[in-house]
Amino acid sequence: MSAAIAESRAPVPDLDIEQWVHEHYGFVPHPFWIGHCKELFLREQRPAEARKPWHECPLDKRPIIREAFAHFHMLADLA
Repeated sequence: MSAAIAESRAPVPDLDIEQWVHEHYGFVPHPFWIGHCKELFLREQRPAEARKPWHECPLDKRPIIREAFAHFHMLADLA
């Protein structure tokens, strides 16, 4: 899938990501964590007030949220 196709998809609500993670991993990621991971993996910009250290996703949760992004085809094809 090209980056243009990935960007043209409708945005996936954070609630859908939370539900997928809960179903597959048994915890609900905080919306701040999802926002931080969007910034890391999807290069989305967040407002300055959202960039607080306690809003950062824990290192051990980032691969799980990235997997959810991949499940919902949110990641651009890097090939």
